[in-house]
Amino acid sequence: MSASCQFYLDQAALCAKSAQGATLANQRATYERAGAAWQALADREIDIATAREKRDAERIARQIEPDHIVAMPDPARDAISLFGAAPGAQTR
Repeated sequence: MSASCQFYLDQAALCAKSAQGATLANQRATYERAGAAWQALADREIDIATAREKRDAERIARQIEPDHIVAMPDPARDAISLFGAAPGAQTR
């Protein structure tokens, strides 16, 4: 977990604690809204980190797989297809 994510979670917890100790309803509501905003930031940070880890794992897996070899173009086949003959077709 990143430092900013931990900071967001700490702030959300602090707002929740402050909301519990608030005596006025409007003050409690303010702390609850602030806590929800901090929690949303933490959730977003977690989602971003999870997506980044998944993307990196997929990139590494693609590099390791031997089946992920890109076929090189065949100039002879491409030249034949330019002249109208289908690749693999027999000509007379």
